[in-house]
Amino acid sequence: MSKTSEKDRAKDDEDLDDEAGSTDEGNDDGEEEEAKATAPRGRGHGHGHAHDDDDDAEDDGAEPEDPYWWAPHAVLSALVLIGLLGFFGMFNKTPLARLAAPVAPEPDEHEHATAAAPPPAPTPRPAQAAQAPREMFGAKHLLVMYKGSRRAPPTVERTKDEAKARATEAMTKAKADPSKFADIVKEYSDEPGADKRGGDLGKFPKGAMVPEFQAGLEKIKVGEVSELVETAFGYHVILRTQ
Repeated sequence: MSKTSEKDRAKDDEDLDDEAGSTDEGNDDGEEEEAKATAPRGRGHGHGHAHDDDDDAEDDGAEPEDPYWWAPHAVLSALVLIGLLGFFGMFNKTPLARLAAPVAPEPDEHEHATAAAPPPAPTPRPAQAAQAPREMFGAKHLLVMYKGSRRAPPTVERTKDEAKARATEAMTKAKADPSKFADIVKEYSDEPGADKRGGDLGKFPKGAMVPEFQAGLEKIKVGEVSELVETAFGYHVILRTQ
C-alpha cells in the first residue's frame, strides 16, 4: 500500500512538472508572437514619423544652407581694412600710389630754355658805410638882437636898425683883428652865455644851423670873418674855425 502510494505520488509530481513546463513554453511562445506582432508595427510607425518629418520640412519651404555664406562678410571686411590703410597713408609709398599720381605735362622748349637760364644777379646796393660822411663845420659868432627878434630877452629894447648898426660896428673890429674875436663877443653879443664861451659853437654837421647862417658860413674860409648875417634871431658876425 505504501509502495503504491509512493509511486502514485511520484507520478503526480511528474505530471505537475510537465504541466508547468508546457505552461511556461506557452507563455514564451505567446510573448515571442506578441513581440513579433508589435515590432513591425513599431518600426513601421517610426518610419512613418520619419517620412512625416521630411514632409513637414519640405512643406515649410526651407532652402538648403549656402556653403559660400561667408563670402560677403569677407569682402566687406577687406574693404573696411583698405579704407583704414588709405586713411593712414599706407598707400602713398606703394608702387600703386605712384602709378595713380598725376603726371605733370612736359614743358615746351621755350619754357625749358627759360628755366635753364640763371636768374639775373641782383644789383648790389652801396653799403651805408660807403656813403659820404656829412660835411662838418666849426665857427664862433656874436649875435646882436632887437626887440621882437626870436628869443630876445626883455632887457633888449633896441630897434632893428639900432641892432644892425651895433652889429656892423662889431664886424668892423673883428675883421680888423680876428684874434680878438672873443673879446668883441663879450662886448657886443646878446646871446646868453656868449661871454663865457667866447661865442664858440664847436663842431656841427652841415644843415644843423638855420639856412641863412649856414649860407653865410660857407661864403668864408677858415679864419675869416663874415659880413652881417641876418636871421630871425637878429644880426650875426661869424668867424669860421673849421
